[in-house]
Amino acid sequence: MNPDARSEGIIRDILERVDDDADINQRDLARDLGIALGMTNAYVKRCVRKGWIKVNQVPARRYSYYLTPTGFAEKSRLTAEYFSDSLKFFRRARQSLERLYEEIAARGDRRVILCGADELTEIAALCAPSQDFHVLGVLRGDRRRDGVGGLPALDAKALPPVDCLVIAATDRAEALYARARELVGPEKVAVPDVLDHILNHRP
Repeated sequence: MNPDARSEGIIRDILERVDDDADINQRDLARDLGIALGMTNAYVKRCVRKGWIKVNQVPARRYSYYLTPTGFAEKSRLTAEYFSDSLKFFRRARQSLERLYEEIAARGDRRVILCGADELTEIAALCAPSQDFHVLGVLRGDRRRDGVGGLPALDAKALPPVDCLVIAATDRAEALYARARELVGPEKVAVPDVLDHILNHRP
């Protein structure tokens, strides 16, 4: 995700959370958004400067937040843009993965593992059943053990025999790509062209 898109996503989430709960504090916002408290504070201040959020001090040195009419309009704009971008991304990702899956099937690879744990991984899992190979599961690339897209999570230390690892995440794609090459060698790692802008230095 590029920095501008991430920044807009954080602002959209802040506006949505404030709209849902005027009593929310910045610590709760930081936890919900998965970002540092200092960064949350900076974004809230930016929203206040832009006139999207108003702050009221309430007893016990606490604050309440509420959206201004301009804030409602901005939240609506960002939400509509997010859904539009998400739909475009889904279409591009599906087409990219279908092309890659055809190449994998044509090579005769039959045992495939997806690498990642984000929206692209779920799209990859959704597209896979129509192909002439079996997706064994998902290497998440983090410490969580739950599966993705209905596929089980696999342990990198105990991989089953595999013909191809597919990089299927925009989040931490570089790290997933490097790890996959270490695990099975570069000849067994496949990347959909939708990730070319992230992994543009691939050999």
